[in-house]
Amino acid sequence: MAANLPLGWEAICATIGLISLFITVLVQMAAKAFSLQQLELWAKAEYAQVAVTFLIIAFAVGMVSAGNWVMGEVTGKLALASGNVELKKAAEGHLRDPFKIAKAYIVNGPIRCEDRIYNIVFRINFFVELASSISFDAFGVEGTGGSFALAGPVSLAHYINKAIVYLGIFHYVQYYLLHFSQYTMVQIFLPIGLILRSFAPTRGAGGFVCAFALAFGFVFPITYVLIVAMMPNSSHACTSISAYEEGEKSPCATSYGSAMRVYYEVKMNEEKHAGILEQIKNTITVLYMQALLYPLFALIITFTAMRQGSSLLGADLAEVGRGLLKII
Repeated sequence: MAANLPLGWEAICATIGLISLFITVLVQMAAKAFSLQQLELWAKAEYAQVAVTFLIIAFAVGMVSAGNWVMGEVTGKLALASGNVELKKAAEGHLRDPFKIAKAYIVNGPIRCEDRIYNIVFRINFFVELASSISFDAFGVEGTGGSFALAGPVSLAHYINKAIVYLGIFHYVQYYLLHFSQYTMVQIFLPIGLILRSFAPTRGAGGFVCAFALAFGFVFPITYVLIVAMMPNSSHACTSISAYEEGEKSPCATSYGSAMRVYYEVKMNEEKHAGILEQIKNTITVLYMQALLYPLFALIITFTAMRQGSSLLGADLAEVGRGLLKII
């Protein structure tokens, strides 16, 4: 996360806080010099907002320096207890960074599992579909062939690999959402939010931007890895799928004898193929949970935290929502 980048956002945020404090002091001095009581009262009230700015900065720095380490330690222990080997390895390798833990797990866990499943199913289906396409037309009788017996396994293989493609897309979307949040939330959006909070007319927008940055900079990655650590994972199911090798078979069936050999070899291994496909089908259920439900739960918690944080920081999201509805 930000701790592994060249330091800079901490200094920028601290400078913003000091500038807002300096401006408030100047306003109070001018109010006293010209006996402007209302302006002096406003300046005194602004000190509370300056204090909130420094509290936000302290929270962000504290999470980067200590909070993420604690989260990584907890994630590693939960992953060890639940048997999630890939998450445990990611937590040990990137102990101080929830973003890197989540990204390493997605790449080495679900995406690698999906890649392996796709290749296994493709190898199995290659010869099954070849055998199902063989037909014979003898003595004027309408041609019949393997499609009658093998249409089911071929359709199942097509269904599995289509599902794997979509699952891979979902996991890459999660990966790049985490990647975007890792390098923009604390480094870009948080300073922008602090600047907006320094001025009364834009304080509501600033509070929303700060809450957005903190939610996706800390709550989202932490929640995601903790949910993955506590819920069922695909690591065990994927590694238990035995590799399928068909190196001795030739895809070319150029004669009656070779065509029949491919067909009967497929029929002999039909039970083995069905077992592998059934095991893969069960694994896809877990992959769907990881691709859809886990990030959904993490986003629900993140948006809830952002909503509550926005209210604490002075943003009236209810009013914003009513305004958007009127525009629509």
